[in-house]
Amino acid sequence: MEEATRKKKIAVFLNGWNNENSYRFLEGLRKHLDENSVDTYVFISYAIYSSSDVELKSMCTIFDLPDLSTFDAAILFAPGLNFTEVINQLITKLEKSGIPVISIGLKHPGFTYIGINNYTGMRQLCDHLIEKHGVKDITFIAGPKENEDSNVRLQAVRDSAEAHQVPFTEDNIFYSNWEIGVVMFEFMERMRNGKLPDAYICANDQLAETISYLFTDLGLPVDSAIVTGFDFQEESQNFYPSIASVDQCYDTVGEQAAALFAKLTAGEEVPGEQLIDCVFHPGESCGCTDCRSDEQRRKMAARGIPRHFMSADMVENRFHSMEHEIIQSVDYHDLKEKLQKLFLTPMGQEGETFYIIMDPHVVDFSFADIAGYPQYHYSDLMDTIVAKNNGLEVISGVFSTSQLLPENDPEGPNHMYYFVPVYYESFVCGYIVFADRYDWLKERYFVTCENFFNRALVSYRRNMQLTALNAKLSMLMEKDSLTFVKNRTAYDRYVKGLDSKMLSGDYEPFAVVCFDINYLKQINDELGHEAGDEYIKRCCKLICNTYKHSPVFRIGGDEFIAIAVHDDYLHRYELLQDMRSQMEALWANPETSPVDRISVASGLADCGEHVGDDYGAIFRRADARMYENKKIMKAER
Repeated sequence: MEEATRKKKIAVFLNGWNNENSYRFLEGLRKHLDENSVDTYVFISYAIYSSSDVELKSMCTIFDLPDLSTFDAAILFAPGLNFTEVINQLITKLEKSGIPVISIGLKHPGFTYIGINNYTGMRQLCDHLIEKHGVKDITFIAGPKENEDSNVRLQAVRDSAEAHQVPFTEDNIFYSNWEIGVVMFEFMERMRNGKLPDAYICANDQLAETISYLFTDLGLPVDSAIVTGFDFQEESQNFYPSIASVDQCYDTVGEQAAALFAKLTAGEEVPGEQLIDCVFHPGESCGCTDCRSDEQRRKMAARGIPRHFMSADMVENRFHSMEHEIIQSVDYHDLKEKLQKLFLTPMGQEGETFYIIMDPHVVDFSFADIAGYPQYHYSDLMDTIVAKNNGLEVISGVFSTSQLLPENDPEGPNHMYYFVPVYYESFVCGYIVFADRYDWLKERYFVTCENFFNRALVSYRRNMQLTALNAKLSMLMEKDSLTFVKNRTAYDRYVKGLDSKMLSGDYEPFAVVCFDINYLKQINDELGHEAGDEYIKRCCKLICNTYKHSPVFRIGGDEFIAIAVHDDYLHRYELLQDMRSQMEALWANPETSPVDRISVASGLADCGEHVGDDYGAIFRRADARMYENKKIMKAER
């Protein structure tokens, strides 16, 4: 395909927990990109403040996945990224890429900036509470101390309070780190032990909903205090009481980003920064009950609840099945087969285009120390576990990680691909890709899939380790400690399996060769048990060297059995005769030491001698012939 007709590519980096804002932004972007000309690759981390250091690094490694030299532009969606180190690493990567960068919510030299004026919306909200509702006592529930958006909102509250001569100090501020559990614990105690403020002004809608729930939990009326949020999320507007909130207009931000992308990739001049004003919307939670059609909205939302739960159940069941198949897999090949069988179907909640991509190291990661694998970065090569594009299976194996996908659409409708990481502790071992599942970001289904898959990997690795350990223990249990050939336990298991094959008629021809060591008691008595042990080992070595390609078992102190198969079966009589000739040569040499003067009686019986024989009958013939040979050998000595 000529360069002129190649679809352009945008890389977007964001945190998926900021789900509704991210969704609205991506919808605004998607709907305003030129048709059939741009694919969008969205790299999603679900890191939160309670994540461990290992989890944080592994989750955010997804941002290192794309080779930005293959992209036309990148978008840094900073709201929700939260972690300074992660943001700085992303900035460094973007600076080195040399491609145009559009930064949402974070100013940086060289990046085209689209900002949201958090201040105006929050100032409108706070002025409204003081001027219309007479608020005099404010508690502000902030995000993290270092979060720029939260701090801008806090400054608006400070300025409004100062302008209206409302007391507001550090004691009026609580930093939540966006953690709902922290807020519930802290304010449950505060509400029990003291007077409520006039208003809880929260830095996002979820925090506001949490405060409202606490009223109910404590048996207080829902209007015990004014509660406001920020983000104007759909859930908070369907809530009762509807949350007074500030709309950040992320759909407009997405629209502006699409326009900037078109100009930047066309080489046109663009302004260094743009600022989008927020809009305050009063609601029932601030006492404004007649400003919106909240009841009608709630009715329509309630009507959709059964469908929502049905859809959520179907998605979760799909991922439960995925988890089950991973845990039940006996090895990497089986893992591939099971997941392909599950996902390579015409219809599935994951969509018609879906990929599971894994690091080839996963082949044996169950048995090895992961410290030897890539730590917090992707390997140069990836293996295709599942690949379907537009409902059709993509036949692919190992490919270069820089490709991201084993196959995509070079022309046709625009696509939006969503990437989430697969990791086991510090080993970032793959990624999962969804296409055009626009509402899944809002519904948090991507993180549901990620969690199910990563949880299953833990069980898969543990199961493989147990399987390997059991196999090792079984091997040790079935190995003779003196000669290191298989022991009686292994022999009994082998015979049981052979009996089953003989009953079904599905077995290869074999011969049973019984051996019994001569003169062992004499050597033990005259030379000691150490010499006797050495004598046993040398006799065993001769048997093993005779039937090199067949299983040999020590079934008693001086008894061995070989099951001659394959080439050993074809030459069974010649091999046995050669063994006897070697022993005769040793006895003929007067300089041979007693321990080297090997004497082993033997008897062979063929499975084809009598039609209908089971293994026991064949063994008895071989055993009888061995005793006949033993009598002859003793008579000759």
